[in-house]
Amino acid sequence: MVRGKIPPADAAVENIRNYINVNGLSEGEKLPSERDMCEMWGISRSALRSAIRHLTTMHVLESRQGSGTYVAPARPISYSGVGKVMGFSDNVRSSGHTPSSLVVSQGTCDADAHVAKKMGIDVDHAVFKLVRLRRVDGLPCMLETSMVNTDICPGIGSHDFSRESLFDVIRDGYCLDIAHGWDSLSISRLDEWEADLLGGKPGTSVFFQQGVSRDSDGRCIEYYKSVIRPDRYTFVSLCGWPVDSRKALW
Repeated sequence: MVRGKIPPADAAVENIRNYINVNGLSEGEKLPSERDMCEMWGISRSALRSAIRHLTTMHVLESRQGSGTYVAPARPISYSGVGKVMGFSDNVRSSGHTPSSLVVSQGTCDADAHVAKKMGIDVDHAVFKLVRLRRVDGLPCMLETSMVNTDICPGIGSHDFSRESLFDVIRDGYCLDIAHGWDSLSISRLDEWEADLLGGKPGTSVFFQQGVSRDSDGRCIEYYKSVIRPDRYTFVSLCGWPVDSRKALW
């Protein structure tokens, strides 16, 4: 089979990635000027800029107006398929970042038909509803709504979830292991309220995650849904890899 010539913009993408790896550039470090990169690789300015736009969209690079092009900060990664369930705070810390939360609202309410179906409980069953703005290194990252079964976790509303991890409270405070569950990931768009909290523009594409957590007896502990900025948090699904091997992939 005869292969066609690699488009200049695609070649520029590979040149930039290779330059970062060979020179061991880490997040926040600056790349050479556009002029220098064009001369190094013998490519046009338009091809280089196309490559930079692509890698910026992929969150590999970030452009700072009037300053240049830099290696983008590494995003915390949520792994699935690795056996051990981790909460947001643990995921963020394991990536070398600092998690924090702002409680937007909390309180007991009655489950509507949608939540009741997801959790396998009766409509109007009392649940604890917690809405939090999750942050990474102080920057808004995720708007998360959790619905917790109050039969399994009575009195959970007495905790300060601006300081405490819901995952830790469920595991340690109520001696419950999140043994299994499911979650799904899709694409949504920010509405005005979400955009205001997450510091984005209405209509911007975001991740939408929802799922349930169950204990070893199959009881539904929690239903959750999250709106997530993809430039500050990402997801990886591993198949057949040991947990300790995941860092070797990146």
